[in-house]
Amino acid sequence: MAQRADNEILIDPQYNDSGEVYYNLPNARLDKDLIANCPKLAEKVVPVIFLPGVMGTNLRSNAIENRVVWTSDLPVGIDTAAGWVFKSSKERKQMLNPKTTEVDWQGSIISDKREEPRFASRRERGWGSALFKSYGNALNDLQLMLNDDDILLRNLKYGKTQPTARQLLIGENLNAETGESPLTADEVKHSYDFLFPLHVCGYNWLQSNADSAVNLHAYINKVLNMYEGRLAVNKVILVTHSMGGLVARYYSEIFSDNATGKKGRDYILGIVHGVMPDRGSPAAYRRMKIGEQAPGFGDVVGNSAEKLMPVLAQSPGPLQLLPGMAYGTGWLRIEQENGVETYPKANPYEEIYLEEKAWWRLCEKELLLGNTEQEWSAYTQRIQHVVYDFIEGLNGHYHPNTWAFYGYSNKYASDEYLIWKSVRWYPKEVNLSSFRQLAGPGVTTPDKVNIPVPPTQRQDTVLNKQYELLSSGSPGDGTVPAKSGRIAWSGIKNLLAAEVDHEGAYVSRVEMGEEMSVALNFTLRAIVKIVQELPEPGAS
Repeated sequence: MAQRADNEILIDPQYNDSGEVYYNLPNARLDKDLIANCPKLAEKVVPVIFLPGVMGTNLRSNAIENRVVWTSDLPVGIDTAAGWVFKSSKERKQMLNPKTTEVDWQGSIISDKREEPRFASRRERGWGSALFKSYGNALNDLQLMLNDDDILLRNLKYGKTQPTARQLLIGENLNAETGESPLTADEVKHSYDFLFPLHVCGYNWLQSNADSAVNLHAYINKVLNMYEGRLAVNKVILVTHSMGGLVARYYSEIFSDNATGKKGRDYILGIVHGVMPDRGSPAAYRRMKIGEQAPGFGDVVGNSAEKLMPVLAQSPGPLQLLPGMAYGTGWLRIEQENGVETYPKANPYEEIYLEEKAWWRLCEKELLLGNTEQEWSAYTQRIQHVVYDFIEGLNGHYHPNTWAFYGYSNKYASDEYLIWKSVRWYPKEVNLSSFRQLAGPGVTTPDKVNIPVPPTQRQDTVLNKQYELLSSGSPGDGTVPAKSGRIAWSGIKNLLAAEVDHEGAYVSRVEMGEEMSVALNFTLRAIVKIVQELPEPGAS
């Protein structure tokens, strides 16, 4: 970097309330031959919108004022989590109802006033809608990476050569399996012609993802209007996590604006997907049948079918994570005396999701609470139309400018398929003596007892056998198996297999003294690549 002359001064850029750059020039005599160096900074905006995954958006009741339903904020989060542990199945079903909940935009955020007035505040940009525990630090890190032009300014001002996050990726091979292309110096330079304010669009993850896509359309229009006159292009870049990718894809490829006739893709410059369950995941079946078994987290969301099934059965969003036809057959395996029976043989909806009698069916009518027949009828209608139409209608459809990473690691074993393994025989009639044989010596018992079935097991009352649900332990991210995370579409721009766990896929490792996560580097690189199709601002 050339040293500045004695009569040369650097003028720090300022921003007015509209986000426009201006410079305060000093008063000086002409005969002093003063040179004012005014660094040119980007003014044109390309908004980036992040969509969280299932359970990743704060929710509140739309029936009870100021009642927080779902959050990880402190100290509210502690009270909420502790309260969930002791809630009955009926209370869970009432509170986590897609019809009586809405997005809570007032969650915790990491604030940074340095972004203002270039951009609206982070709260105005929706950051408070995302579950802070899952996304707070990752959102902050991604925005700092997208705002690393301040390092360029400091280098210029103080004669330093500190590389930016983007410059560190020049020539760096991330080992993507499809479309690997390291950044070039020219691509990075071009990306600094634009500003990338990061927005967050939380959504009610209990409702249908198709409904969330409609809400996303309204949010995108709001964001575009926010930067009227400053946009590089009248489009946004979407960055998604898990189920948020399904919302984005539905908006992009299926949604149509009745007023304009435009599809969602007409408002999108590109999409970056992270650990999206492209064809669903058997983990959705597992949660329905035995609850969430992760320590601590399961106590909150429900660690048994009795607690979680009534909630999931009434919630289209989580049901739309089930494996569809494209996932393939045989992902549910039941050990029998004469071998292993596998399902589905052809159609998971008919054979598993709508099955009414088999003990390994997805939904157990007797656990739905309320009017059993009425609840079952509503559930079947939900599967036949809302769930089936969404999953099968979305299959094979992607935005033409799609970038994605997925989890591939034996460290995060996943449910590529599930196994109901026979663990014990149980008597049809349990008397005192047989109970002592099963329970062991020294157990005080009444004359007649009922032996409870553990929350991870189910009974086949015909064969008098008890079964435990086991995971295949296949490579993945701990939730989505690599089989479903890997997008097979030939038109994908870039596809990367990464060693990431599902919930923390975007979590930075910097706070632990390690390098920036591959997921954030991949996302930054994708955004830089996506804007290469835009001309330099002011170019004819």
